[in-house]
Amino acid sequence: MGTRKERSEGTIGRRVTFRWNQRGTPDEQLRVDITQRVTRIQLTLLVTWLVLWFSLEAVVLYFWTQEPAQGNANLGYAIYSAFWAFFAFRIGKVLLWRLRGREVVVVDRRGISVAAAFGDRGLPDFFAHGAYRGIQRIEENPTQILRTFEQAFWSMGGETLKFEAGRRTMVFGKQLDDRDADALLRLLRTAADRLSRKLDSTP
Repeated sequence: MGTRKERSEGTIGRRVTFRWNQRGTPDEQLRVDITQRVTRIQLTLLVTWLVLWFSLEAVVLYFWTQEPAQGNANLGYAIYSAFWAFFAFRIGKVLLWRLRGREVVVVDRRGISVAAAFGDRGLPDFFAHGAYRGIQRIEENPTQILRTFEQAFWSMGGETLKFEAGRRTMVFGKQLDDRDADALLRLLRTAADRLSRKLDSTP
């Protein structure tokens, strides 16, 4: 009999941890957690940004309520406030993601699931083996400004891995460096290949 080459648990870089659960049983699974760590300075900048953004709206609301509106002033204030609320939501969501966010990838004999979770809350997307096509790296294009923006600490984008499922493309592995993304790719490919074969061999 051969020996298992996979470690039962471990880390990839500073942000990725993995664990094999119930190995050798029909419920065997690989669970991967990708945390969203940023430096203390970056976290402080996000908090400062949010505080200043709320302060700006407080000033606007003060003048809106204190001065008599003339012409299209009310419409202008309303348009600005809608613009402000959109970005306040985006900034607040990124801050919460940096504080409590994590990606959870689970591979078992049935398939693979991917979830973006805030704390313990996150609705996973599940894909059965055979319903998705090979996990692979997302090719970087440094000429695309949007991709560069998504790698910034104030963004929730920057995924590094993907797979196709019908007309849908599932992306994950936010803002991992090349080394960690390649190591995670090898781990997930090995797990998906082995567990899908076990499903096929089950009577």
